[in-house]
Amino acid sequence: MKRMLGAVAITGAVLAGMSGCFAGGDEQRRDVAYDVSGPVRELVVVAHTGGVTVRGGGSAVKVAEHQSYHDEAPRSSHELKDGTLTLTYDCDDCGVGYEVDVPAGTKVRVKAETGGVTLAGLAGEVEATVETGGVEASGLTSPTALLRTGTGGIEASFAGAPARVEARAGTGGVRVTVPAGEAYAVDASAGAGGVDVSVPRQPGAQHAILARTDAGGVTVAHG
Repeated sequence: MKRMLGAVAITGAVLAGMSGCFAGGDEQRRDVAYDVSGPVRELVVVAHTGGVTVRGGGSAVKVAEHQSYHDEAPRSSHELKDGTLTLTYDCDDCGVGYEVDVPAGTKVRVKAETGGVTLAGLAGEVEATVETGGVEASGLTSPTALLRTGTGGIEASFAGAPARVEARAGTGGVRVTVPAGEAYAVDASAGAGGVDVSVPRQPGAQHAILARTDAGGVTVAHG
């Protein structure tokens, strides 16, 4: 059943700087924070301008929106449907940076136009696509991770051996770090830059890493 998050599903809303904190002329900023009740199995963030940080390990979902705008505040939305929480916003001249805390096993999907993506301490499947901005992932025990950037580097470190990692960058370096003890089927290439693979390689291994960039170096190593 579809339901918009309202007074029942969001608790503890905090609005800071509602009168407008001016920076750089007429730019205004405000922070909006809230908790989400109800089971969330998957988090989807669709961002336009502003970074996205998702941290795993909490017992509940907590969201902080860092909004910046000129004439009109962002029209942000948060919808919980069938266990999937979707965060996004709309406006003509604004940005929203997200900080989200989720239980570690939550599946996470992030799509961002401009702004970096940070993922930390996650155990569920992760997917992040950024047009302009880097991706930094740390402490992952996720079985699969799909990380893509147009312009910006990718750095991903795993605390547990992943079954599948795919890291692709248009312009920017790619570094994937995994624990010792497993062999990997590795497909690594760089259009302009060096390739350094120091993990044990085994074609057809149950753990696979694809790491590619058109411009920048590629490193696949033990942590």
